[in-house]
Amino acid sequence: MPLVFDLLPFARQLDFKYVNGEQRLFDLTRKTYLKVSPEEIVRQSLILKLVNDFSFPISRMKSEYEIYNNQLVKRIDLLIYNRKGMPLMIIETKAPSIKLNQKAIDQVVFYNNVIFAPWLMVANGSEALLASIDFETGKTTEFFEFPNNLNKL
Repeated sequence: MPLVFDLLPFARQLDFKYVNGEQRLFDLTRKTYLKVSPEEIVRQSLILKLVNDFSFPISRMKSEYEIYNNQLVKRIDLLIYNRKGMPLMIIETKAPSIKLNQKAIDQVVFYNNVIFAPWLMVANGSEALLASIDFETGKTTEFFEFPNNLNKL
């Protein structure tokens, strides 16, 4: 069961502008304007939610982080680091029209085979799947609300 993760209030705060007749969206982590897509709106709204509601500094976030797995180059939508600079959470963002399903979960798990982040999330703008992994025991725990203390790690 996904947790309710409404990003609409944050989407209203995003910085849009037109460049050569094309609408662009400011990426808070890369400090540049990008082509607008539903997935990008979800990612930027999620970044604002993490900053405003959970006190995560943008300096601990990286968008489109490249990884290499089995000779494949993939990009993690959003990687959050802990205070020591180690991966804390991998976030896969989907367009609002995309249902959160096993394929999305498999994608974030695939990324984690390289990164080994203790937290995984998939979000589509209205709901999210959130889980933590205990690497010592192999136990995965699903969460139904976002922990308020993750930014302290």
